[in-house]
Amino acid sequence: MNASVSTVVDHPISSPDDPSSAEKDVAARDLEASTPSIQAAQAAQSPPADQQLQDFGPKTPLTPVRRVCVFLGIFVTLFLAALDQTIVTTTLPSIAKEFNNFSDISWVGTAYLLTTTAVQPLYGVAADLAGRKRAMMFACSVFMLGSALCGAAQSMIMLIIARAVQGLGGSGIIALSMILVADIVPLRSRGTYQALVALIFAIAAVLGPLLGGAFADSLTWRWAFYINLPIGAVAMAMLIAFLHMNRRKNVSLATNLKSLDYSGILLLIVSIVMILLGLNWGADAKFAWNSAVILVLLIVGGVVGIGFLLNEWKFAKRPVVPLRLFGTISMALTYLQVFILGFIFLGLLFFLPLYFQAVNGASAVRSGIDLLPYVIVGSLGAVVSGLLMSRFGTYKEFIVAGWLVGTVSAGLLITFDEYTSRAKVNGVLVLQGLSMGLTVNTLLLAVHAQLINKGDIALSTSLWTFLRTFGGVFGIAVGGAFVQSSLSKAGASEYAQNIKAIADLAPEVRAPVLRAFVVGLHQFFMLLTAMSAVSFVASLFIKKASMGSRHGEKNEGPAAPAPMVAE
Repeated sequence: MNASVSTVVDHPISSPDDPSSAEKDVAARDLEASTPSIQAAQAAQSPPADQQLQDFGPKTPLTPVRRVCVFLGIFVTLFLAALDQTIVTTTLPSIAKEFNNFSDISWVGTAYLLTTTAVQPLYGVAADLAGRKRAMMFACSVFMLGSALCGAAQSMIMLIIARAVQGLGGSGIIALSMILVADIVPLRSRGTYQALVALIFAIAAVLGPLLGGAFADSLTWRWAFYINLPIGAVAMAMLIAFLHMNRRKNVSLATNLKSLDYSGILLLIVSIVMILLGLNWGADAKFAWNSAVILVLLIVGGVVGIGFLLNEWKFAKRPVVPLRLFGTISMALTYLQVFILGFIFLGLLFFLPLYFQAVNGASAVRSGIDLLPYVIVGSLGAVVSGLLMSRFGTYKEFIVAGWLVGTVSAGLLITFDEYTSRAKVNGVLVLQGLSMGLTVNTLLLAVHAQLINKGDIALSTSLWTFLRTFGGVFGIAVGGAFVQSSLSKAGASEYAQNIKAIADLAPEVRAPVLRAFVVGLHQFFMLLTAMSAVSFVASLFIKKASMGSRHGEKNEGPAAPAPMVAE
């Protein structure tokens, strides 16, 4: 890690019409390349001057000891939130058995997913209005409350509600962790820290099922949730003691509450919840995709989503998702790639183990081990690309290379079948992991570098987190639809939810079932190949913007920062 990373330079953020810095010169060229209508829309939605001038960074430069404590607190809470996305997968049988309720068990995962996705954009607004530290402490408190309620649950319905509460907090932890990294670390050095974030998610994805199974077998499934309490309390104490961030001065809570876009918040949550329910119920075969329930959820959810966009465009004074964030073609293409990245990454994280278990007959634990080449190479690729970005101050080349490798590796996934060798599988997973490593954090840095108004760091980061998560939900749902459709055509739809039963089938019965799984996965992998190719083409049109110096981003003008107080 470069020694210069340890230096934090406080810097004022000037208004967007100040041409005095290199960053603004690049931003101006970006705007000139966009269409006049986009320029006009962006100008119309520019944030107030006080918001543009805000600096939410540390009140004073972090000493080495404070820096270690702050990032340890951030990364530990992030690890707990990421861990709870996967730790329940191996505890579900024990939970269903204890409560004697197998019909509602899928809601234990769905409830967390729903609330985590639905409120992510809201935490960007909360971070700007209440301050980063206050928003982070709120998210951590809600997450730990939900964890305690999950561990103490006495019924399935109580556990499902508690998981929803836990997701409300976990969503904020994930979004605010990345916002805090963006506030504290200069853009040029940010790739290294974002690589650590990717590593944390990878470790959580691998350890989650293993820890959940260990708790369920050796202690009780309740410890999968109780474990968050002591570890989370220590991490929160470190943040309370060492994290002192700036926030706006002389702005009352009542003023902030009045400025919220309540209609936008309501429309956004209703739209997301309806769409996610439709996708999850369709993918789980709870209802047929052409059933009235699924169609109503998806169509009405889409219409409400369009209403949300109209509200943000025409009526909201302080939008939840300002359309200026998509103000240039380059930025819009970057966000498109974020959605596709989530679609592919989480889709493969879900369906590669399905291939190992259903087609190769691997156990749940073994399928997790088989996934390691993908996870390990992806993590190492993220770390190395982060270091190189910090060294050379560029991001576009990594994104282009990542999507090129991803298109090739996704195409090779189409060749997987019942007879594919282990060596070939590992080789393709290494390539796919490299693709993810080159793009996962680079796209976030591309978003930050292209921002016209640096006061939009929190909103743009929470939007990035939301689009990646939302893309992942779509990826899992679409992949599930392909597999379910293929199994239904083969008259084997019951095996989608009962993979272990395939091993007990007679060879002449098992062969067509395996073939149905392979056909469904092939269709999904073909779609991933096409989406990777689209992202590769889109990456060619991303504009390059300055990432500043390795010792801190340059001031963007002589204007003084808005009055700030420490949190």
